[in-house]
Amino acid sequence: MFTKKGMPLYLQLKDLLLKDIKENYKVGEIIPAEPKLEEIYNVSRITIRKAIEELERDHIVEKKQGKGTFVLEQKVLYDANSIGSLTQRLSKQKHKLETKFTKFEILEKEHYVKDLLKCKKLLSIKRLRLLNGIPFALMTNYLNYDLVPNLEEKFDIESLYTFLKDEYEIEFYNAQETVEAIAPTKEEAENLNIKDATPLLSLNRLSFDKDDNPVEYSDVRIKADMYKHKISLNNDTLSNNGN
Repeated sequence: MFTKKGMPLYLQLKDLLLKDIKENYKVGEIIPAEPKLEEIYNVSRITIRKAIEELERDHIVEKKQGKGTFVLEQKVLYDANSIGSLTQRLSKQKHKLETKFTKFEILEKEHYVKDLLKCKKLLSIKRLRLLNGIPFALMTNYLNYDLVPNLEEKFDIESLYTFLKDEYEIEFYNAQETVEAIAPTKEEAENLNIKDATPLLSLNRLSFDKDDNPVEYSDVRIKADMYKHKISLNNDTLSNNGN
């Protein structure tokens, strides 16, 4: 059961508990109490507690005094009313977002994003992002290559937007975003570890600088069962749309 040499026992137990929770428990359900977990996994009470603490830290479960340990909802709340990278948004919600792989490609042939960004040469950055260790989103960001020379050699942090601001003084001030449900391609399904029929949410965003020049286009495919989209409405918006 515990075979990862060099990894602390409580972290191995955390992985086993996380797998069990994903496969056998729904949001709001109670996982077995510490004495029962001791029997199941044949480990000490302190190992159980440290593993549970790790799961709490990752917002997988929540301990309620006198009631038990409950499974938390893993959907991300995405506020569509403000500019910010996915990494920046999730860090505010205390979620851990990591990159499993990054692929760079320079595009000089015809491409629809060239017209959107009004450029001749594109840099494509494709990343598989993990949320709390679980495949969550496939992100493709397109940039005018002339504005970000040698980015593929320099980019070494999780937040692309933070990197663009610090390294190239590119900052986003407004954006246009569309959201739709789509069926995954075979490659997308494999990367996100989902069945072919599982729907994805496709977020396409065109971002502008302070002078209203288009500077970045993103195409993000997110697992729909891990995501919520939040939009704020006001009376002006409602009246302007005649609703």
